[in-house]
Amino acid sequence: MLKDLQDLLTNKSKYKKSEQKGHQGVDVNMEGDQGEYNEKFIYYQHPSFPQNVFMKETYVTDSYGYDYSLSSVEFVQGRAKTITVYEPI
Repeated sequence: MLKDLQDLLTNKSKYKKSEQKGHQGVDVNMEGDQGEYNEKFIYYQHPSFPQNVFMKETYVTDSYGYDYSLSSVEFVQGRAKTITVYEPI
């Protein structure tokens, strides 16, 4: 298991599955209030991981929207989610 984790950390681009935006407190003009930040999540999956288990990295910016820095790494489980979209008929 440690060998697989080392492989994942060494070759992250090979195992990247998706990227999502999180909290977006700084607008496109790079203006945010004191303490605000933008956040993004990057998910990775190694073939040896159990099904639906991913490594999630969370990156945050400063209050100007610059300098994404790694704030946490955790293992998460992916779950299907149903979303209802209302469209005009």
